[in-house]
Amino acid sequence: MEFTIREAVLDDRERIMPLQKEIADLHHLGAPQLFKDEARYYSPEAFREKLENPLGVTYIAENDKGEVVGYLFAWLMQYRNHPTYVDFDKFYIDDICVASSSRRQGIGKALMEKALLKAKEMNALETELGVWGFNEEAIEFYKACGFEIQAYRMAKATKE
Repeated sequence: MEFTIREAVLDDRERIMPLQKEIADLHHLGAPQLFKDEARYYSPEAFREKLENPLGVTYIAENDKGEVVGYLFAWLMQYRNHPTYVDFDKFYIDDICVASSSRRQGIGKALMEKALLKAKEMNALETELGVWGFNEEAIEFYKACGFEIQAYRMAKATKE
């Protein structure tokens, strides 16, 4: 499959909604006690703010038919005068999704490479992301992209 990666524009807000629904379904299936079964969509104002954030980046992957088959949201987190950390910048990948019908064709890898290049341009010390333990496919993908476990976040159910 041929595809291109580009920066998002306002008209992409509605075009990514089917992918956001896929993510919502995956999370709800993996942890229904935590995640709602409906997708979280950005309002036009919130999406505009994301696109206009000078520390943020939103990439869109389109196939040769002009269909959105992936996206990635990320931004630079700046740590300054923190009581524990030294001053540094971290590039945070908040959300990445490739349509289930378009996976294993290099789209996710291309989105990730584009984001990592941006992180280098922004002089980020590291690039970080979060992933739920039930999302084994994503964990394997991130490992294949060179990400390593940096910290564990653990939970134990206390309510039946």
